[in-house]
Amino acid sequence: MVPESVRRTAASTGPGAALRVRTFRLLIAVQLVNAIAVWVHVVGVQWLLTERGEAAVVVSLAPAAMSLPFIALALPVGVVVSHARRQRLIGGAVALSGIASVAASLLVLSGADRAAPLLLTVLVIGGALVVVGVAWQSLLPEVVPRAAVPSAAMVDGAVFNIARAVGPLTAGILLGLSGPFVLFGSVTALFAGAVLLLVLAGPGGDGHAPRTESIGAAVGGALRFVRHSPWTRGLLVRMVLFGLPASALWALVSLAVHDLMGLGAAGFGIAMGLLGVGAVTAALALGRVRARLPAHVFVALLASAYAVNLLALGLVRELWLLAPFLVLAGVGWVAVQSTWMMLAHQALPDWVRPRVIALVLMLFQGAQALGALLWGAVADAVGVDLALGIAAILLLGYAGWLALGGLSSSAGIEPVLATPDAAIPALVERAEEGELLVRYEYLVPPGQEAAFGAAMADLRLSRLRLGARAWRLDPDPDATGRQVESYRVRDRALLLEQETTRLTVPERRLRDAVRALSAQAIGPLLTSTGPDRSGGDA
Repeated sequence: MVPESVRRTAASTGPGAALRVRTFRLLIAVQLVNAIAVWVHVVGVQWLLTERGEAAVVVSLAPAAMSLPFIALALPVGVVVSHARRQRLIGGAVALSGIASVAASLLVLSGADRAAPLLLTVLVIGGALVVVGVAWQSLLPEVVPRAAVPSAAMVDGAVFNIARAVGPLTAGILLGLSGPFVLFGSVTALFAGAVLLLVLAGPGGDGHAPRTESIGAAVGGALRFVRHSPWTRGLLVRMVLFGLPASALWALVSLAVHDLMGLGAAGFGIAMGLLGVGAVTAALALGRVRARLPAHVFVALLASAYAVNLLALGLVRELWLLAPFLVLAGVGWVAVQSTWMMLAHQALPDWVRPRVIALVLMLFQGAQALGALLWGAVADAVGVDLALGIAAILLLGYAGWLALGGLSSSAGIEPVLATPDAAIPALVERAEEGELLVRYEYLVPPGQEAAFGAAMADLRLSRLRLGARAWRLDPDPDATGRQVESYRVRDRALLLEQETTRLTVPERRLRDAVRALSAQAIGPLLTSTGPDRSGGDA
């Protein structure tokens, strides 16, 4: 008999948990229609370049052009969506994508549909996708209960990969029956339909407080958080190391279908449709499996399955024999990326989550873009089949490393807010304007020095990731056993945030651990240092 705890976990991780929320159903429908339109457009351009006999590196520019805007735009957009009405941002971005698809139709109609202008339309749609993706990922944990976030992440990943299937299949049918003009016209209609769905969903009540810092300072705060959060850095590294070899599939699949199998647009659409079947399978069936396995073991297994598909894609010449491997690749792709995104949603504090999620998307899509260019160049040099084999070997090595190395606990950055010290607001209100020097004094009993030092090392990371700068710990020359902790804060508004909206229960525990090792703890003591002219992090 299945234990009740396991049944409850499965219920919260299965697809039905998120889909029971009406707002989520409406907004995920917008994501589906928009993503289908994106993939019809991108694959239409990619297939046109493939049929014209362009070099592999040029063909790979189509998926790369969709991903490249994430590198430049994701972090600034992550700051903006923290304080904006995100449904409006999504609507504006989808409308911009519609304009790009109209431009592609006009290029085809006028005969000016060369590689460069077509790729430029993909670049614009990629920029719009940054806004849609970051705004949606930021909104997602607020649309569903936190317990349903794993379910929402899996459904969201499946929707995007269903679009990877439906989009290319639709593109293949439209190119075969009607040509590129009708294809891009259909894309415009899909984008218009997504905007209409968003209107029908109604205005979102997701307004946020005005920004208290510039975009540059907010981006710097996100990077500072990541720099001083070992768990977050580990997550990002493991995600990028998957994305680089995994991108070989999306960069080279059209060439494998066309050059190695000798199939046309319909065959390409079927191949991508099989990948979509795998994505749906992952959404429906893998929630229970993931609930029973450590995240790193789950990802290692699915990354290995993805690598097997890369090997098969380079070796098998019959689509019917390749079909189960393509399904397996769809399962692996959506399972791995949704797992990393789920962990980020569940672990990151609310104040920094939109910005770090933007960084996650930037790095993953950046890895996809750079990987696509890399694998296109490798395929030009050694052939499509050998390039796929190299990518598979790298991915198998990644899976082995991940299974052995694991991922450290996220206990230090759980998003549960602590009860703030009631005296802090009044203390901060009395402080002067400008940069502040914050000091704490600790009396460390004899024999506790080593334990105190270790606790302070953890607290140092906490202070820095919450926004402190120039942190120091110095012995007091006038008192034996007394240690003085000091750091700088940009202004009193940021200090108040650190002590209220940024202070989580795990961060509070790090402070309590230091105080427990002290015979006496005094602070915070605030001193004004004048206007903040540093402009950076120390």
